[in-house]
Amino acid sequence: MRVFIFAFIAILAARALSAEILTLDNNLHPTGQYTTWIAAYNAASDGDIIYVYPSPYDYGPAWNQPVRKSLTVIGGGFNPANPDLLTSKISPWVDDATGAGSVFSGIHLCSNVNNSHQVTYENCRFDTNVTLQASGSELRNCWCSVNVFAGNGVHISGCTLQGYMQPALGADVTCSNCVFIGNVTHIDTGGNNNLCCYFNNCLFANVDDGTHILHGGWSSPIDLHFVNCIMETITIYAAHDFQYCIYEGNSTNITDPSNMQDVNLALVMEDVNGGDYHLVPEPPANPAIGAGINGEDIGIYGGATPFNDLWYLTSLPSITGFTCPVVIDENGFLNVHIEAQAGN
Repeated sequence: MRVFIFAFIAILAARALSAEILTLDNNLHPTGQYTTWIAAYNAASDGDIIYVYPSPYDYGPAWNQPVRKSLTVIGGGFNPANPDLLTSKISPWVDDATGAGSVFSGIHLCSNVNNSHQVTYENCRFDTNVTLQASGSELRNCWCSVNVFAGNGVHISGCTLQGYMQPALGADVTCSNCVFIGNVTHIDTGGNNNLCCYFNNCLFANVDDGTHILHGGWSSPIDLHFVNCIMETITIYAAHDFQYCIYEGNSTNITDPSNMQDVNLALVMEDVNGGDYHLVPEPPANPAIGAGINGEDIGIYGGATPFNDLWYLTSLPSITGFTCPVVIDENGFLNVHIEAQAGN
């Protein structure tokens, strides 16, 4: 077998300089140090790194126990362009101060996780709900298929949310450079009040035939701020604070003159409903370019944390391309082609 690996760039986290690195692999022919999560977890100490290799087998929801050590757990990532590639399926969460500060990267989470202490998820794929209760918790560059529940002081950036985001009672949440698609309600207040949430450089898309709502729930006061955001035609309840936003339709709840309404989004983004959110280059004149607050571009690629098209890459190399012929060549070789890359 001939295997060609291209663009293999190993970038280790700074924590690796002093931390021990443990490897977890439950494939049929494992090459890691450990084959079960509990064995790797029990062997790890605060500050250690556990690499979880991609596998067709689920490593389990962290053996149904929370992480109570401060660890970095790194999986193989998830390539949205190649959803059939193997991922590292495990669902860790933190419910005690002993696990605060843990970082989970490149993990494919298949079970609900409810974190009551500070934690960071980055470059992860969530198939079920994720809850972040503690201030300082972050959700970075993740793909969320269901719903995100956020407490006070939580920051969400560079994520794609197919469900809704629900702030907790009295929460002060910031959300930047995120894409909201799929669910009928993008922001669900859930009957909670005293909310103060900020949405910067986000996209609120309506990619199906449903009547999409910018937020649901009728409690008050609800204090939502939208700056440099792009919105397809969706229903907007209440006159929240909109500044330098682009809206495809027209809403009486958008009143600030810095906003633009009745805009043809085909002139703004390459293909919003096809998932290509890049701004159309000038010419012709794109109303989003340089038109935001402080001269920033409006949309997910503007602002302080532009959307990362390679969000799924982690320090553990992930396969970004794989092809295999159905027959061997004249020399009896099966010429498999693999492309792998690590780091952003």
